[in-house]
Amino acid sequence: MYTVDLHQKFETVQTAESNLLVQIKLARKTKEKALCLIVGYGSSGGTHKIRTAILQALEDLSEKHQIKDFIIGSDLDIFNPKYQTLKGKEWIDKDCLRRKNKGEIIVIL
Repeated sequence: MYTVDLHQKFETVQTAESNLLVQIKLARKTKEKALCLIVGYGSSGGTHKIRTAILQALEDLSEKHQIKDFIIGSDLDIFNPKYQTLKGKEWIDKDCLRRKNKGEIIVIL
């Protein structure tokens, strides 16, 4: 699984959103099935704006059928309804499942 940090220091929301689209294209070119986005969980430093914008962008991409699905890292639990209905969950690596990091978003391409 390909991992990308979208909340680097001094990153703007617009830059993070454009990096998201570039990274999705790159992951597809390299035949990746899943993409792990590090967006932070919004506790400090303004990362909540990036996280919120990325989640909205992923929702839009999902509605347009440009990605299969996505899930927040903290929802990676077999008892979570979102995880149970997640398309492509078999492509998520075991380390990511173990971490359950709320600052990560897993995108199924």
